[in-house]
Amino acid sequence: MTSAQSTTVRGSRRTSGLARFVGCLAIGAIVASVLVSIDLTATPAAPAAAANTADWDAGYIIDDTIFYDSGSMDANAVQSFLNAEVPTCAAAAYSCLKGYGVPTETRAADRYCTSSYQGAAYQTAAQIIDGVARACGLNQRVLITLLQKEQGLVTSTAPSSYAFAAATGMSCPDTAGCDPQFAGFFYQVYFAARQLQVYRLNPTSFGYQAGRVNNVRLSPNAACGTQSVYIANQATASLYIYTPYTPNGAALTNLYGSGDACSSYGNRNFWRIFSDWFGDPHHYTVVDGLVSYWNAHGGATGPMGNPLSYLVVLESSGGSYQRFQGGIAYASYQYGTEFVANNVIGTQYAQVYGPTGPLGWPATEQMCAPNGVCFQSFAGGTVTTSAATGTQVAWGAIAQFWAQSGGPYSFGAAIAPQDYYQDPTGVAWVQRFQGGTIVQSGGGMFVVPHTPVETAWLAAGGGHGFYGWPTSASSCFNTTCAQSFQGGTLSTTASNGTHAILWGFQTYWNQNGGLTALGAALTDLRGSTASGGGWVQQYGGSALTQRPDGTMTPIAYGPIWSGWVTSGAEAGTYGWPVSSAACAGPACGQRFQNATMTTSPQGTFAVVGGFTAAWQNFGGIASVGAASTALRYTTVGGGAWSQDFSGGIVTQLLAGAPIFTPSGPILSTWQHYGAERTWLGWPVAAQQCTGSTCSQQFQHGLATSNTGGVQFTP
Repeated sequence: MTSAQSTTVRGSRRTSGLARFVGCLAIGAIVASVLVSIDLTATPAAPAAAANTADWDAGYIIDDTIFYDSGSMDANAVQSFLNAEVPTCAAAAYSCLKGYGVPTETRAADRYCTSSYQGAAYQTAAQIIDGVARACGLNQRVLITLLQKEQGLVTSTAPSSYAFAAATGMSCPDTAGCDPQFAGFFYQVYFAARQLQVYRLNPTSFGYQAGRVNNVRLSPNAACGTQSVYIANQATASLYIYTPYTPNGAALTNLYGSGDACSSYGNRNFWRIFSDWFGDPHHYTVVDGLVSYWNAHGGATGPMGNPLSYLVVLESSGGSYQRFQGGIAYASYQYGTEFVANNVIGTQYAQVYGPTGPLGWPATEQMCAPNGVCFQSFAGGTVTTSAATGTQVAWGAIAQFWAQSGGPYSFGAAIAPQDYYQDPTGVAWVQRFQGGTIVQSGGGMFVVPHTPVETAWLAAGGGHGFYGWPTSASSCFNTTCAQSFQGGTLSTTASNGTHAILWGFQTYWNQNGGLTALGAALTDLRGSTASGGGWVQQYGGSALTQRPDGTMTPIAYGPIWSGWVTSGAEAGTYGWPVSSAACAGPACGQRFQNATMTTSPQGTFAVVGGFTAAWQNFGGIASVGAASTALRYTTVGGGAWSQDFSGGIVTQLLAGAPIFTPSGPILSTWQHYGAERTWLGWPVAAQQCTGSTCSQQFQHGLATSNTGGVQFTP
């Protein structure tokens, strides 16, 4: 074969063989004046327009309605065409195809050639082409093109005997000679036509199939690789089965010549020859069921353009489709009619096998948001695309969640493929979008918004890392945001960054109002070995400490916090807090390991030593109130300590126990006259009251109060 022809592998069918081959060659030399009634000088057919490489479609070489149209020509029309291609043979007229003829045999109809073929003692090539086309339901023009593509028989002025014997390349594999059982012009034409019907009626029995993406080899040399081709119709699939290669770029660039070492030419030449001789091998009309939809979308001048195929029915998948200049219109029982344009979304859809693949039938039209994100939803997912992200598929539940949560307006386009994970942290499906990461795991379906929280989570390994998968939705309050994960909660503020809330701190934080009460974490968790050890973390609303026994204690911001920090925090004077702050009106107090700190409008003071327990025993902030002075010591009266509080005074002699004297007439009168410096000295017993009368014993006398005033008795 020439450099512009492809060797091929054909199907085979056993019949009587080699004797017919030899006989046919002999008969060809004696038929010049026998039974010839065809006009060899008939007017040639009008030439068609030359093929244009831009019109090549590897998935649509020729339309089914054209390929299987057995009424496109009759024998006289075929003869006229052959005459026009070779006005003069190199030798006798019978030496080229237009004058060639052989005896033929009658063949009964079968499943593949549904009409019988009526043989004769002599039939011309034109009569054979027409008769076989009608018997086997194939276009005469297809057979003419096949003869030219395989052996150049139509235009050769002096074809070899081999060219007639292997006219259609039927059962002539690339790696061996032709099967002699199919040798001879008649058998080559008949069984090639029949074989093409075998492919049509058994579409799933062969490697190349219509309605899906097929990896078609570029050349008989396997090292040249393959090309993914979505074969749109059976005629194209049959041509690929008959000649199992698709042209590479080099073969298409030099449409009428040779390409490179990996080029093949068979199917290119078939399309080019047919186009040159008979015009565009695609002739379509809008099917009735799509006319209204097509007109509503602008018809031929709209985005769909003119049809480029017939209706392809995928009954087992529940729908059908028709190709147009601008894309493909799909009609399904589930979603009705939707159009998939010839753009990156359409390309992605084809790459996952269109309606027969996991995306299934389109469920919406293609749409674009003002932010430049375009998308189209399908039964099994959504394809998104933008200039910034490229094109990605969101599948299943993640696609539904994306759509229900605002789609392109909230999350933008997908920026990475959907991933599946199965590891010790659990099973999860994950996909990143411009607006965040959507996760479906055992904890539920959540989005990690595109905020510093997502950045920190991904930096730690995402679901595989320390924090694991999200267990709650993201929440925001004012300018702060937080989200919980299997291993902790991440919170963020504009001024303090992103910090993790871990372990018992996370539990306490969640149970005590979280973001709206305690606020976001302002620092990382800090551990300390001072004063028995513990941990502390600051939040927007307060700080929180934890002792080794698990006790969680908050410290509200304010004077108590400032005093604690100024004194050295847990390593300073006070140690760790051992209770939460208690307040009564504007006064508050909080107990620490080594002291109690109180605060009120009168200031912030520590209650230390034995006064800490006494303050607590006497009723703390509710009864004694906040300290209004620091603890003081005096030698007066034998020596004693005292500290003023908003609710009274606590005193303690060197040899005595703490005594609480509440605010009232006795205390105010005692203090008015000099307190412990008066002749009464220090209180030595608690104040006792009956009705409106109260009394209290001092070192040197008894103080009594009633409605008449205060009296001191030695």
